[in-house]
Amino acid sequence: MKFQLLIAIGILGLSANAISSEADLNSARTSLKNYGLANCISNQFKSASDIKSDLGLAIGAYSVMGKGEHAILQNEDTLEVTHDPYLETEKFVTEAYTKTSSISKQSGKNIVFYSCLEIYNSPAFDAFIKSQDQYLQN
Repeated sequence: MKFQLLIAIGILGLSANAISSEADLNSARTSLKNYGLANCISNQFKSASDIKSDLGLAIGAYSVMGKGEHAILQNEDTLEVTHDPYLETEKFVTEAYTKTSSISKQSGKNIVFYSCLEIYNSPAFDAFIKSQDQYLQN
């Protein structure tokens, strides 16, 4: 009986670790996606404003210097960056934005927030974010 109890406790412990790992993985992915969304919006506005400043703070919070959970890889000898998930995310949203832009029928101007949300919610962005899992810190 004690042996069965020990096995059950061990299995429950492993299950809890798997759930925790899945939650951590989802948290890291969401953080990188949010970093991309903030960059997507911020990069479309060139002049200083309260909103652009706030987006800059969000970008910092989601970056590796903030709560970001992805590692920037460097060559140990030269310190040259070999992979930066944050830079790659910014490149992805910048390129996607040129293909996703939406023009308002009323104003004739691009709808930045709409376009960036389309990117944020796209299967392509989800796939890109998952491709960065290999760069998670741990």
